[in-house]
Amino acid sequence: MSLALGLSLVPAVATAQTADPDVRCMLVSNVFAEKEADPKKKQVAIISVAYYLGRIDAKLSPAQFRSSVIAVGKEQMGKDIAQTMTNCARGLQAKQIATAQMIQGVAKSQQPAAKK
Repeated sequence: MSLALGLSLVPAVATAQTADPDVRCMLVSNVFAEKEADPKKKQVAIISVAYYLGRIDAKLSPAQFRSSVIAVGKEQMGKDIAQTMTNCARGLQAKQIATAQMIQGVAKSQQPAAKK
């Protein structure tokens, strides 16, 4: 069962819940991973699902994750879903760039000094 379909089956809960932005990105990315026709955009969505799921796993308990999924399910995305996906992909891209720069810096610091 897809996460998008799963969202529609989650019963409403009376307690106040907040949607974690990483959960929102993971769920929106999942929708695009399943529905996107453009192969490049689909690939970005698939990578985004994995990225945001890793972030969620590192910071939310199962109960917090469930609560946030329910909260996202209550949001009205409509036309904004494409912009949300763009924002989420940009967040992933920024982290990829920062990680690449950090790795390059570490690699340079590990190189022996040039002989003169």
